[in-house]
Amino acid sequence: MTRYAPLAFAAALLTTTAIAPAFAQDNTTLRTGSYGGLSFGALMPEDTDGAGGSEVERDTGYAIFGQYGYRFPNQLRLEAELGYGNSEYDRFRAGGASSSLGDDTDMYSLTGAAYYDFTTGTPLTPYLGAGAGVVHQRFDRNTVSAGGTTLGGNDGSSTDLTAFGEVGLSYQLSSNFELVPSYRYQWINDGEQGLEDTTMHLARIGLRTWF
Repeated sequence: MTRYAPLAFAAALLTTTAIAPAFAQDNTTLRTGSYGGLSFGALMPEDTDGAGGSEVERDTGYAIFGQYGYRFPNQLRLEAELGYGNSEYDRFRAGGASSSLGDDTDMYSLTGAAYYDFTTGTPLTPYLGAGAGVVHQRFDRNTVSAGGTTLGGNDGSSTDLTAFGEVGLSYQLSSNFELVPSYRYQWINDGEQGLEDTTMHLARIGLRTWF
């Protein structure tokens, strides 16, 4: 599952390079001011280790995000983001045996981030940055046993701290619109029932518009 994260990001970059030349403009100056954006993509949770060598596997899910940000003349960008993601549980492994897990997790996030945009003299603008915030999760997971180890069910919710690092690039389609593929690695402080915290990959593609 998570081994496909680099491939998903590469696919997003290929999509950009394939589509953008048809719309590319000559304006290569970084614009300052306010912008909004919408992005979607693949949410790929890493397998979660538990007590006694047990492990929870989760399937690749999906996510959608809305952003509002501001770019300063020094190429620093500050951004607030609302997001929703969903991923299903796959299997619980312990003691050389495994059992199928049911149901899924909904994730609602509110984060803030700082990014730095690198000028290239072209319509392509690479960036990197990091952010933090909170994630409210709604769990729906069955109680299962495998190899003599039992994992309790979780039918509830929690609100936890989260942090992430992100790299990406924007491609200027016009004076007001940019295509934005990105890759994010995210941590959620939600360890419970002997399981470690959630970590996941996000490969996204989005559209940004300037106001």
